[in-house]
Amino acid sequence: MSYERKHAPASLSSPLSQSNGSVATFTAPEMTPRPDSHAHQVFPQRYIAYYTRGMGLFFVIHLAYLLFLQTRSDVLENAVLRDITDILVLIGAIGCTGVCGIALWKLRSISLSDVDILAKRAWIAIFCLGASSATYAIGQVIWTWYEATTPLSAFPFPAAYDPFYLAVYPFSWIGVALLLPRGGTGVGRLRLVLDATTAVVSVLAISWYFLLGPTIANLTGEPLAKIVALAYPLGDLSLCIAAAILLFGTSGSTSFNSTLAILSAGVSLLAVTDSFYAYFLLQGTYHTGFLQDVGWPLSWLLIGWAVLTYLNNLARGANSSQLMNEEPSSTRLSRTGAVLRAVAPTILALLTCALLVLEVELRQSAPLFQVVLVCAGLFLLPIIRQGLTLVDNMLLNERLRVALNQSQQAFRDSQKELLSTTSRATQYEELRTSIENLRTVHAALARGDLSIRAQTQGPLAPVAQSLNLLIERMHRWEQMSQQNRILQNEARFLAGDIEMLSQGRLPQKREHIPSTLPTGAAVISLLHLSKRLHIQFRRLSEALEQLYTRNRSLRESVTQTRNTLQDQSSSQQLDALLVQLEKGLTSYENMLLEAHKLVDIFSEQNDQKATPNER
Repeated sequence: MSYERKHAPASLSSPLSQSNGSVATFTAPEMTPRPDSHAHQVFPQRYIAYYTRGMGLFFVIHLAYLLFLQTRSDVLENAVLRDITDILVLIGAIGCTGVCGIALWKLRSISLSDVDILAKRAWIAIFCLGASSATYAIGQVIWTWYEATTPLSAFPFPAAYDPFYLAVYPFSWIGVALLLPRGGTGVGRLRLVLDATTAVVSVLAISWYFLLGPTIANLTGEPLAKIVALAYPLGDLSLCIAAAILLFGTSGSTSFNSTLAILSAGVSLLAVTDSFYAYFLLQGTYHTGFLQDVGWPLSWLLIGWAVLTYLNNLARGANSSQLMNEEPSSTRLSRTGAVLRAVAPTILALLTCALLVLEVELRQSAPLFQVVLVCAGLFLLPIIRQGLTLVDNMLLNERLRVALNQSQQAFRDSQKELLSTTSRATQYEELRTSIENLRTVHAALARGDLSIRAQTQGPLAPVAQSLNLLIERMHRWEQMSQQNRILQNEARFLAGDIEMLSQGRLPQKREHIPSTLPTGAAVISLLHLSKRLHIQFRRLSEALEQLYTRNRSLRESVTQTRNTLQDQSSSQQLDALLVQLEKGLTSYENMLLEAHKLVDIFSEQNDQKATPNER
């Protein structure tokens, strides 16, 4: 159940072109994301999970359908069965194209404000990879139309789908070249190119002597057909080299390693599927519906998956310098990869030379001189690489020496800066302590405590001195205010006492200790004066009372004498004299009584005295 094209070279043409190195949105870790791009994922994780589950389900369905076709014997005659397989392959390419388109739009929204060359490189790379999957999808549509409308034996070669299939290779290589990490020196990148060249030449030599040479020797037809037939395997070979560079090349950031691994797996699967296709086609056993057909849509879906994870890794990256300067972790896997990258070109060249020499020795299929030239060229490439490695090591040693000198100078500068920082820290601590002391003083002043003083040294000492002077002035103002209050109180006491004296009353005794102010002396003098007045008027009152008592006794004696004389019938003249004397004594008594009352006015209010009449 196999078929062959009309032209033998067509064996290398058809869906072989279904290989594509289309590496969706990759490296460009140099692109500077906008600050807000770090706050969220470009594609939510659940969408990526849905995508991977859908990819797995699609793979299972496609594989089950291909297993079903292996049980059918009418696949070559039934175009519908073959078209279903072609449509499934087309779905994978369209899915990758759609993901690349969304990635372009998302990448534009992320770097809308960035105009640097690195962001443009990333956008152009994704555009080229999307174009490669789009051209592949167009070629697959044309291929499906041919299978649905044209008998297998009547397929033209070259056909209308060949330009689209072949366009996959340049677009893919441009995208991969722009997405390759830019880290390392120029010599290191040149070594990578030499490694890739060694691998390409080795595989090309083996393919030429074992596959391409015999095939091209048997090709018939026009030169264009031969060129197209040869372009497919060379393009697939280039995709294998691109996958190897992506997988073993130095990544600018470890955060992109998983994404690069997925991308390399997709490109490798695409190239391996094409290689199986070419092998079976040359053997004359291939037809649409082989199990290897599942590799084409799966490879495109893997590339689309890599695109989704790349954008999220890019959004999570801090900035271009962090991504480029991130030091890869020294793990066993990374060390093994470095060793493989170093020895793989040499081992591949040795194996190629051994196979070529063995082929010439056993089969005599090529001139020995030609094989020797090829082997010499293969040995020359690793030798050049080792020379570049020595040059790179010398440059690295020079850079290390310069870096060591710079680090030593930086260390000395850092010591000076540390001493300066320590001095500034001491000054800061002193300043902080002074500020705390001033805050404490201000808090005490707010509570009315004028006895506190600021104890501050350093740059705030003038402030503390000014504050202490202000506190002294406030303290003096407080003392003057207290003196004024005392003066006011004592002046009020003086005014009241003088008013009482003016009313003929002695001032009341108070439990008040006079101050040392002038008003206090006046209060003391007034108290002494009131005491002396009280004593003098008491003495005067006592003297008047004695006079009053004697006058009264005299008046009573005169009254008794007059009564006695009346009883004895004395003369009227004597009686009149006694009456007149009695009146005079009575008048004098009244005058003494009035004087006594006036003296009693200055007596103490609590001194209860009896009037002369009561006595």
